[in-house]
Amino acid sequence: MATTTKMAIQNDSDLDFDDADEHDELFTLATKHVEQTHDTLLPNDLLELYGLYKQATSGQCNIAKPGLFNIQGRAKWSAWNDLGQMSSTIAKRLYVEKVQKLQPAWWELVKHGDKKASTGWVVHSIEMPPDNEYQKHENEKTVFDYVREHNLKQVEDILKPSDLEVLDENGLALIHWATDSNDVQMLEYLLKAGCQVELRDAEQQTALHYAVSCGHLECVDLLLKYGANMMAQDSAGQTCLDVADDPCVHSLLKAK
Repeated sequence: MATTTKMAIQNDSDLDFDDADEHDELFTLATKHVEQTHDTLLPNDLLELYGLYKQATSGQCNIAKPGLFNIQGRAKWSAWNDLGQMSSTIAKRLYVEKVQKLQPAWWELVKHGDKKASTGWVVHSIEMPPDNEYQKHENEKTVFDYVREHNLKQVEDILKPSDLEVLDENGLALIHWATDSNDVQMLEYLLKAGCQVELRDAEQQTALHYAVSCGHLECVDLLLKYGANMMAQDSAGQTCLDVADDPCVHSLLKAK
């Protein structure tokens, strides 16, 4: 173990993130501890740690929300997606602070435990594209990549009319990706560019299904202004009203 992490951690005030190396090491040790003790933690705490872990290691969530019947996957996705554009540094700090709050003696346990254990963890494994999806060179990226990256300028530069109706390997169109990530500016641009508001994904869900199930109120409002049909049914026969769990979204739909 590097000599930088040498203090005995007693409380949150002892968590020193001034040194970048120590910052990273504390995070790594905290993930190791969670790997070894995750069966003692409550599900909600595991989900919060999962979201912080993904934000710290992969950045802003840029994968599609799992299907309506993948309850565990959707919970993991929400825990990550809700962190928005939080920086990796802040996510790592919050992760360590969360572990410290849940198990104040974690540092002593790690210090005297198996320091060679891997930092993997069963809940740190949401379904996502291969790592090389996040390492594409600029000349390899498609309009889908730029929509997922919220890069409106690049989308404006390369978007072709035919791109608006294409489904990618995940079964989503550009409008679904923009809505899924609550990128209102991107969504409005795609709609103004001629994207069909009722375009279906591989599961016959419209963008409004996504906006409603994610609780993205601004996207819901925008899609409704463009004529989205709240009674459109997906392949499971569910309408947008059926998947409206958020009270504000449900009220907005009922008011239309």
